[in-house]
Amino acid sequence: MEGAAAHNGSFDVVVIGSGLAGSTLAACLARNGARTLVLDAGTHPRFAVGESTIPYTSMAMRLISERYGVPEIKYLSTFESVYAHINTTGGVKRNFGFVYQRPGEQQRPEESNMFQIPKILNTENHFFRQDIDNFMLTVAAKHGAVIRQQVRVANVQVDDDGVTLDVGPGAPVRARYVVDASGFRSALAEQFDLREEPTRLEHHSRSLFTHMVGVRPYDDFAPRSEYGNPTRWHEGTLHHIFEGGWMWVIPFDNHPRSTNDLCSVGVQFDPRTHPVPDCSPEEEFRRFLERFPGIAQQFTNATPVREWVRTGRLQYSPKKTVGYRWCLMSHAAGFVDALFSRGLSNTMEIINALTQRLLDALKDDDFAVERFEYVQELEQGQLDFNDDLVNNAYIAFRDWDLWDAWFRVWALTQILSTFEISRGYSLYSKTRDPAVLRRMERPWWRVDLREFDRSKVDDPDHAAVLEFLADVSRMMRAVDAGQAQPKDVANQIRDRLARAPFVPPAFGLADPSVRITGASAAKVLGTLRWAKRDAPPAIGELTYEGLTLFMRKRFARGEFEPVEEIKQKLAGWPVLGSRLRVPEPK
Repeated sequence: MEGAAAHNGSFDVVVIGSGLAGSTLAACLARNGARTLVLDAGTHPRFAVGESTIPYTSMAMRLISERYGVPEIKYLSTFESVYAHINTTGGVKRNFGFVYQRPGEQQRPEESNMFQIPKILNTENHFFRQDIDNFMLTVAAKHGAVIRQQVRVANVQVDDDGVTLDVGPGAPVRARYVVDASGFRSALAEQFDLREEPTRLEHHSRSLFTHMVGVRPYDDFAPRSEYGNPTRWHEGTLHHIFEGGWMWVIPFDNHPRSTNDLCSVGVQFDPRTHPVPDCSPEEEFRRFLERFPGIAQQFTNATPVREWVRTGRLQYSPKKTVGYRWCLMSHAAGFVDALFSRGLSNTMEIINALTQRLLDALKDDDFAVERFEYVQELEQGQLDFNDDLVNNAYIAFRDWDLWDAWFRVWALTQILSTFEISRGYSLYSKTRDPAVLRRMERPWWRVDLREFDRSKVDDPDHAAVLEFLADVSRMMRAVDAGQAQPKDVANQIRDRLARAPFVPPAFGLADPSVRITGASAAKVLGTLRWAKRDAPPAIGELTYEGLTLFMRKRFARGEFEPVEEIKQKLAGWPVLGSRLRVPEPK
């Protein structure tokens, strides 16, 4: 290929895997002068799951875009900018919706939760991944990366001077460093025997998923008038939760200007509770709907547009993720579960941390493992943190009261972590000083809660939050072991939330009658007053800066797409918006 010939077959970095993770990393490296080659055994466009973003993900994309000078990454950070600059095939995400389902029953309105995404932050995305991944691959090429698809890496050899990759017919590829972002079937993981056997991860789940047409909005059966939601279920990521698992419904056709009729549908089962049946994946889904009439009504006329995919247990973990001249990244390293949409968030954190260290190593011609040790610490920590988070959620699925209490704990972590990255991004974009990111690289809230030691946390306010989270994790494990009753633990969690000085009161997390967590203008103002007057000092500072610094950025040039926001709003109006909507087929 012409680009490869220009490099004489030698590169600074080879990235294996051209999905969103590999392409984004390659774009950042190439934009900053690294001779970068992307190899992939497949081609684009192609099917991929992992479609739902969260505010932390989008803020991390903004930070990476600014830090490494790749403006196209910021296009991914809001629904409106994706629609304006990339494609019209994605969906909007205004909320996380959770509805508790019981076998043989219709859903009870009082057994539901919604986490409303504050408009002041972002309008989040349902990425139609085949288009998004393809876009980022072209961005990587635009900034100078060489792309070679339908090339399978057969062997990787590391020596003192570099890395040699055997790619089948033709000359081998030579590089100074290799990053594997290819996923579970990682060439490096297999060749270097990097998988833990058995995995240390405690969570168990398997998956069943596809894309469908004809999935009805859940609002047809659970209207806002009955549930009191500020936005429609259909405008967010809907989670049907039940004992032993959960189901995602991620529509791409959930806004007036949609051009994509598809909906991503998947069910996650704990295989210890729901073993793989002796039938086809499609038949298993049909049997699942028969058990849950509260879910089945959404799928009366739904049809898959591709074969169902059924997996075995999804969880895997690495012995290590970095070595001399190589790194496993994202899903090549490990995976827990899609619950809470943290996959892309974790990926962006790794890209942010790895890119600068790799650019510095290339400059210094020094690839000592110690220079990348933090990346390994971060990746392993992400896996352990998510394992605890998701495993506790599955325990909570056994009982509505316990789930409702755990939802509030999860919401608290969501709020505080978003404040942290909002503050970090705002300070960096203002100062351009990498020093402001050091606190974010080692966030106080990401610790192994199963081995938490308060004496090792410097700030007493942070220690109080972590001690609460560690105590909750122990309570959940006691339920799992049959040593505590779900309803008793639920009451204990709610009581702790009500007494905790670090819980922002405006969000209603301590009030069991509040099922919807949101941030209206009044609640934001109330939270700011609380942060200045009543909150513990460190939490108050985090909350105040996390809100106010980004509120100032909200109206800065290049941050958002105000014209597109207006168009999306007007498109929902019956008459005035008709010209903005996609015409119905005749």
